[in-house]
Amino acid sequence: MTIAVAIPADRAECLGTLTSSFRAPALADTAIDEALNHPIRLNRAGPAVEECILPGESVCLVVSDQTRPTAAHRVLPVLLKRLTGRGCKLSDFFILVATGIHRGPTPAELSKILGRDMMAAFSGRIFIHDPDDEASLLSVGRTSRGHEVRLNRRAVEAQRLVLLGAASYHYYAGFGGGRKSLVPGLAARATIAYNHSLTLDPQQDCIRAGVEIGRLDGNAVAEEMLEGARLHPPDFIVNTVLTPAGQLAGVFAGDLDMAHRAACAFCERVDRIDLPRKAGFVVADASAAPNWIQAHKGLFNAARAVHSAGRVILLAPCPEGLGNERFRFFITRGTLAEIFQLLRQNPEVNGQTALSTRLLGERAVLVTQLKERDAADLGIRTAPDLASAMEQALADFARAGNKRPTYYLMPEALKIVPFVEER
Repeated sequence: MTIAVAIPADRAECLGTLTSSFRAPALADTAIDEALNHPIRLNRAGPAVEECILPGESVCLVVSDQTRPTAAHRVLPVLLKRLTGRGCKLSDFFILVATGIHRGPTPAELSKILGRDMMAAFSGRIFIHDPDDEASLLSVGRTSRGHEVRLNRRAVEAQRLVLLGAASYHYYAGFGGGRKSLVPGLAARATIAYNHSLTLDPQQDCIRAGVEIGRLDGNAVAEEMLEGARLHPPDFIVNTVLTPAGQLAGVFAGDLDMAHRAACAFCERVDRIDLPRKAGFVVADASAAPNWIQAHKGLFNAARAVHSAGRVILLAPCPEGLGNERFRFFITRGTLAEIFQLLRQNPEVNGQTALSTRLLGERAVLVTQLKERDAADLGIRTAPDLASAMEQALADFARAGNKRPTYYLMPEALKIVPFVEER
């Protein structure tokens, strides 16, 4: 993926292109087998993962929804071949899609998640999590903060539970994958809401200290997720790490926390960019995002590479619009204080994305195909094309007395996360 820009050198100084430095061929299925042969556990001499499951036991296989690429379509056939080779029957297994509060996948999206063969093999045994269906939720206990955790009944009542996911950076949970497949993936709306409420500082209108991208320990949101997941822990997890292009770069199986942490460490090798300094602006591409809620990741990541008076020029067509009407409700509130107040009353991820959008949107210029109403509600300055967006940003710098700002190009803004050393 590339970004084509034409800026005369006397008008701006390019500091480079921010892309993954990870260079390795995509992994073959043998790498999945290898991870399953050598699970990451406290007991290093533990058995291969399929030895956790006996023939005849009911097994819930949890996969991520359409918003989280995981290569589950690669992992599932390898895992099931091993298990059926030990005497398990395909009819022992069912699939549960961890949606959290996202919409369920369409049939086409489900086929992409599972692969056509797996989708056909599990016909009639694929279930979509619903955080609002009280009959499908069971309490599994309370965390040390005193909050009740309710999870999907099918996952709780199955004799065995296996989580398939991917480790990737997450802007308030630290990393995706691992614990997130259960909380919030298979949790009740109230459980999810409480977890999201920990994003905010309990006294001030700001983000709670420690709640940040790339951090698990000392991050109240991530720690509460792990506590909740441990109230009904899986028998094992399989977490992948994908390159920005979606290729399989790493596979990690084993314990809920340990295998996930190993995957997160590898994710940092693939997706982290360490920068010596911030730039005046970044030209970032989030074109692959179907809607603003997903494109926001590109804005969040790119904003980390610009200084406080900088700009983000974001390519985000967003063919599906904003992505959620609850997001629209939050983003159209009059003030930041009102959003904070609403989130304290009714914490939810759409509101948190709206809050982040408002905090970062003032420094952005959006090149988009959003409908007029959606763009107006989003409240971010737009431009019809990249050249026009560049002129707007350069004019901003000129008015501030900066005749030659620095900039980065960021063609993989949805995946790459810049880190700048604090001085």
